[in-house]
Amino acid sequence: MRRQAAAGRDRRGTDRRGVLAVLARGTLAIGVAGAGVTGVGVTGRGMTGAARAETPSSVDTAPLQFALNLHYLTTNFLQVVAYGADGLLGGDLIRGGEIADRPGVPAQGLLRVTFPAADRAFQARFNEMADEHRARLLLLRGFLRGDAPAQTLIDYSPETFSTMFRAAGAIAPTARFNPYASVSSALLAAETLVTVAASAQAALLPLLRDPIALPALASLAAGAANNATVLRAMLLERAATDPTVTATVDRLAAWRDRIDGTAPSDRGLSTESSAAGGVTRLTRCDGDGLYLTRTPQQALNVLFMTSAAARQGGFFPTGINGAIGASAASQA
Repeated sequence: MRRQAAAGRDRRGTDRRGVLAVLARGTLAIGVAGAGVTGVGVTGRGMTGAARAETPSSVDTAPLQFALNLHYLTTNFLQVVAYGADGLLGGDLIRGGEIADRPGVPAQGLLRVTFPAADRAFQARFNEMADEHRARLLLLRGFLRGDAPAQTLIDYSPETFSTMFRAAGAIAPTARFNPYASVSSALLAAETLVTVAASAQAALLPLLRDPIALPALASLAAGAANNATVLRAMLLERAATDPTVTATVDRLAAWRDRIDGTAPSDRGLSTESSAAGGVTRLTRCDGDGLYLTRTPQQALNVLFMTSAAARQGGFFPTGINGAIGASAASQA
């Protein structure tokens, strides 16, 4: 049934995505020809890790490729946690371009999480987010088409998450964090991935020039920000019976702030003082009400789990494909 439902959703969205893709490709081609742009070199990796040179269609290709890499990260996790092995992105959704000569690497370390009857409301919200991320991934692939980067290896094992949680001081130096052990654990892991992705997608918007791609990615970024806020609201509900949840979110947010070297790019869940008294910030906004962002390079600092300039690590042991693939040396 789940496969049939997904196929139905895909069919309903095919026409809209197809029209957007055709319009975008036509607009990009006209823009490139009119401006005399020759393209920017891209380094890609296939299944063996060998570098491959590519030429993007326009200046918009690099940010769209990075957005797709972020959706590989979030969609695999949300889909498998929600639906099990059937949710893992298949070969046609992770390959480079539109033909089978640039296969992607399947994600590893993922498990389904069982939501007890008492958590069915959480499950409904989680499933909705998983479906939204899959739909956005399809839209991005429709925009990029031949420029879509292949998915590289993504490691979602408890060992990878444990490394992050230890670095953040969210667990003891010798403790292990299993994101698949409980609903709360899955929500904590999802909040980390979705928050980083949402903050980076918002920062991509000023890099776009295409009049079709820009509003689409703006809507996509708004949806991602909403997902991050919903996850924080779900965690705040869990914190009512388990105060350690708030402390964990706080420590992870503080660590992300430190490792990406920005000030500030994250917020915890603890109550903050304000003119109206204590308040919990569910949405990650600054004092002007603007969503907190981080550059793609700063996002990779978090996902590679390093404050140094690097091209791999953490969730991406072999790096990512596309024009944007390196973290930046930060002040952490």
